[in-house]
Amino acid sequence: MKKINLYSNDLSAEWKQRVLNSKSPSFCGAKWYNASVWLQQGWTTSCHHNPPHSISLEEIRKNPRAIHNTQIKKDERAMMQRGEKPANCQFCWVMEETDPTALADRYWLSTIADEDQLQYAFELPSDQDVDLLYLEIAFDRTCQLACSYCCPSISSTWATDIRNNGAYEGLDTDRRNHYISPCDDSMTSKPNEQNEYADAFFKWWEDSLAGSLKQLRITGGEPLMSPSIWRLLDWLEANPGKSECRIEMTTNLAYDDAVVDKFLAKCKNIQQPVWAYVSSESVGKKGEYVRDGLNWNQWERNLDRLIQSPDIENISIVGTINAPNAEGFVEFLQWLLQKKKIAKPYGKTLMFTINPVRFPTFQNIVVLPESIRQQIADEIDDFMSDNSVHQVIDHLERDHIRRLSTYLRNVVDPHKEDLTKHDLTPYELQQGQNDILALQKDFKKFFNQYDKRRNKNFQDTFPRLAEWYNSL
Repeated sequence: MKKINLYSNDLSAEWKQRVLNSKSPSFCGAKWYNASVWLQQGWTTSCHHNPPHSISLEEIRKNPRAIHNTQIKKDERAMMQRGEKPANCQFCWVMEETDPTALADRYWLSTIADEDQLQYAFELPSDQDVDLLYLEIAFDRTCQLACSYCCPSISSTWATDIRNNGAYEGLDTDRRNHYISPCDDSMTSKPNEQNEYADAFFKWWEDSLAGSLKQLRITGGEPLMSPSIWRLLDWLEANPGKSECRIEMTTNLAYDDAVVDKFLAKCKNIQQPVWAYVSSESVGKKGEYVRDGLNWNQWERNLDRLIQSPDIENISIVGTINAPNAEGFVEFLQWLLQKKKIAKPYGKTLMFTINPVRFPTFQNIVVLPESIRQQIADEIDDFMSDNSVHQVIDHLERDHIRRLSTYLRNVVDPHKEDLTKHDLTPYELQQGQNDILALQKDFKKFFNQYDKRRNKNFQDTFPRLAEWYNSL
């Protein structure tokens, strides 16, 4: 069988050098034009790789744009204009150090803006407000799943686990305390109560944000369980022509038919193009293990309905790889290849992106023994070198899969678990070594407790990892 290299794209590398690095070696358009916001906690960040920080309630009462234009972001913009690397953007610095030819996410996230907009941002005084081009927003944490790498601050089902069963015990490396508290005190409002952060969002939305955004990505929790999502869709239906942004619904798709019916009906009644971002990275029992509460067969039927719907313009599958589901990733890629072929006659590309879990660090793929990591990386590269894959896997997907393979092979000290808030320390001064043995011990302690609480069995689900797991 003919083998080819599917991992290179010189045009993208040229754009990164000419448009980004020519301004500064740390410049990233996402710091100006991109934001992730969690209204249930009053948090924001420039992208999902950054740790979040608090939005000032006092500021948004005066200026709703302060949901995005916080002082921390303005200080980090100034650092990038000077060519300094903010420590909190460490994901991209780690990836660029591991493979200097790779396209870290500061490339992909910057492409939301055109070259004139990026030049404008670079020259703009760092204390000036800007309107967003891309926004990822969560209105609340309501969610029917409790994925192993998630936590109570993002999933109400996780919070219920902690309330009912108490804290997970003995996780010495979990310095963020993901699994200690239901995080009720960190919520800005109780369910069904007025949320000032949400009120500020809708003020900004109606004032200028609806007009500036190119993409609005809605997440959670699980967004289709949030009343605010239906309020937003109702506004779009009642105000045709006031916004041209693409609606990107990030959903775990773990629903019965009635909820999918309601969502598809609303998509039919608004003018915006709708993209669905659905969560998956492993099939069958492995998917159900990591994404606790998932019914794989129902999920796949729901995906088929989105593929067949004329009111969903495109579908992306968003994968999150932790140490357990890395073991089944190639099986997932094989499934994806077949599903892409099924989607093509319906005009859907069925895009795919993948990111490694960074926190909690004891679930990062770095905890796997080197022999297994190399074996999985070899399997990924063998899959990608097959000529038939070239027909259906595009450049962005190739780059994401490539960097996962590189990550498996080379990363030994990816992220600092105790980096819980933003500061202005350059990245180079924040590097440190993780205690891999301590992480591995916490990995087993966590999943032993997870199995008991969720009625699961790690060794049966991931047989290739069983011998190593039992030895910990």
